[in-house]
Amino acid sequence: MRKVIMPLLLTFVLAVFISVFTHAQQVKSYNVDQQIIKNGLPAGWFKAESRGYSFNIEKHSTQPDKTQLKISSIADSNGYSGVLMLNIPENLEGEHIFFEGRIKTENIAPDGFAGLFLQLKPKVDIENMESLKLNGTHDWETFGVRLKLKPKETRSIAIATYIIGKGTAWFADLSLKIDGKDYTQALKYPSINKADTIYNFKSQLKEIPLTTDNITKLTHTAQIWGMLKYFHPAVTAGKWDMDTELFKFIPHLLASKDQSTTEQLFDEWIHHFGPFQPTVKQPAIAQEQIAASTNDAWIEKLPYSNKLKEKLAVLSHVLPLSPNRYVSYYDGVGNPQFYEYNYKTVPLSDVGFRLLGLFRYWNAIQYFNPNQKLSAQPWDQVLTDFIPQFIGATTKASLEGTYLKLFSKINDTHAFSSFTDYYYKDIFGPRAVGFKARFIQNQLVVTALSDDQFKTGQELQVGDIIMEIAGKPVSAMIDSLGQYVAASNESALKRDLPSRMLRTADSLLLLKVQREGRESDVYIPTRAVESIKYADEKPNPAIRKLKDGIVVVDIGVFKDSDTQRLKDSLQGQRGLILDYRTYPSASMHDELRDIVFPSEKDFVIFSTSNGMRPGLFRYTEPVKAGAVNPKAFTGKVVVLVNETSQSASEFQVMAFRTIPGSQVVGSQTAGADGNISSVPLPLGYSTAFSGIGVYYPDKSETQGIGIVPDKVVYPTIDGIRKHQDEVLQAGIDLILRP
Repeated sequence: MRKVIMPLLLTFVLAVFISVFTHAQQVKSYNVDQQIIKNGLPAGWFKAESRGYSFNIEKHSTQPDKTQLKISSIADSNGYSGVLMLNIPENLEGEHIFFEGRIKTENIAPDGFAGLFLQLKPKVDIENMESLKLNGTHDWETFGVRLKLKPKETRSIAIATYIIGKGTAWFADLSLKIDGKDYTQALKYPSINKADTIYNFKSQLKEIPLTTDNITKLTHTAQIWGMLKYFHPAVTAGKWDMDTELFKFIPHLLASKDQSTTEQLFDEWIHHFGPFQPTVKQPAIAQEQIAASTNDAWIEKLPYSNKLKEKLAVLSHVLPLSPNRYVSYYDGVGNPQFYEYNYKTVPLSDVGFRLLGLFRYWNAIQYFNPNQKLSAQPWDQVLTDFIPQFIGATTKASLEGTYLKLFSKINDTHAFSSFTDYYYKDIFGPRAVGFKARFIQNQLVVTALSDDQFKTGQELQVGDIIMEIAGKPVSAMIDSLGQYVAASNESALKRDLPSRMLRTADSLLLLKVQREGRESDVYIPTRAVESIKYADEKPNPAIRKLKDGIVVVDIGVFKDSDTQRLKDSLQGQRGLILDYRTYPSASMHDELRDIVFPSEKDFVIFSTSNGMRPGLFRYTEPVKAGAVNPKAFTGKVVVLVNETSQSASEFQVMAFRTIPGSQVVGSQTAGADGNISSVPLPLGYSTAFSGIGVYYPDKSETQGIGIVPDKVVYPTIDGIRKHQDEVLQAGIDLILRP
């Protein structure tokens, strides 16, 4: 925000100004409580996409001078939804908005529910009561929905009362509050600095010439902006909107003609945010407790005077205030949580917001990624490389492709991304094939067919090797498409590539296939990717007993409720196999704490920047697994893993590895552990990364490396053709071996 310096005014003039200003900020009443009735409905409210419902005003159940609303499905109607909505053309300041009311229901169908709805428009945020599933018959009870206000992005507010499905619901005593007070007492946005609101939906930046000088200046801007954002006390206290400040600064920077002028602009920009001093009392921490530290060598590399560099060095040792405007930490393990504007309605054509996305992401990774050292290239270089790409990314496909390439640079399989299109159709193609493929023995192999596309002809068979796709060798496609896939290691990369390689815009996909040494060309029909349904093998039961006294647990199916049954099943058995080649449905190391662990041991250490200055990560105390248990299962314990074992799977396997004699069988895991932190980006995009470091008790890395098996076993093409599970068989053999 821009500070307002008010000159001395006459008392009378000042009083008039305050009176006019206060009056301009008052919010009128919009009949939120539905007590003003017009034409049989609350005034201002309207039916929104409602068919097959009646809306009636009744006397209040306890207060005769008030009314309540009844929404009821009409007999013999489909009863889809009945919604009464109110649009409030206001944008209000504050922290939270809360829509509350009392609801009574009668005979609402099991697949339906009633509730309250709250929306910040356009496309800012929505909350309703769907998760509560308020159906059936219930007497009056108070409910509410709440959202964090984002006035910079908001233009209006919508509230609604609704019923979905057949039945009846009554609504009464509705209220809308801002930070605990009635909305009519809130301030309109903006209460100050109205001039800056021109940057809320448009950066005001023109297209930027791609000169070496401009790229260099923008690189330095991103670095200094990020340091101000995460270290300057006035900024972290929320006194400045750093997105707006960036948009205001860049035109002056680009207009500078020489290095001396550029340095002066940077110096004045830093001074603009107010004074700061290094934090004298930094948290006491021994060197051996530091897990990672951000590389601030970029400061010394700046082509400016030592005076400016020293100022930045001092700023980098300011311990930010708490609470922090832009970041906090989740309770418990302490991964970062970012507070940013999404700008969902900003046009892609705005170069300023495209650069903002790059700058925001770069600094989030710079200061809060504990695994930054694993990046594919020096992190400073990423800015220089990607500034031209983001400036030139003027289409949806080019921008989203550029983002995917950027996210892949941190080498983190947790670098999920969320764009407007879940399938990234513009990048990989809108159509897909109805079979699954996987890299086996460094070959792309068909592993499963769909249940409907290949009944006539059966042109493919499980075990076929795909040599070329649309005339391109598979090996070449690994390189060309791999740049768009975020992966901690090659195992995870090759896990995720096949589904992207087998995409196209065409109705037929040409494959060169090898079977029994003979090659042939096959045209495979394709469908819209969102319509593809794969015929997975019938899932295994959570617990199954094999011959020779072996119990196998499918971790992806096992639930907490299966624990006692597993305990009973282990009685007198020779071995237990825990199949972690999927994502767990339960915290198995906790569920089996008193069953298979004979003692309590350290199994993991985390690292976090919580309580530290940004960019500095400390080790936490070790976390223990198991319990002292003389009656623990005495059979052999084998854990199965492969490239699909990721995050919680890897974490739990580390715990089971503390059991004496346990063995891990399979291949390298995905190498992405630790709680995920999301980074909101402009245009409503978002991405994520591993927000904490995860290490073995001896502080050795797991990120990137993953779980290294005690016995390495890979599937073979021959095994795939014969539908054999060679990894499971290796686990069985270990248990049966004397």
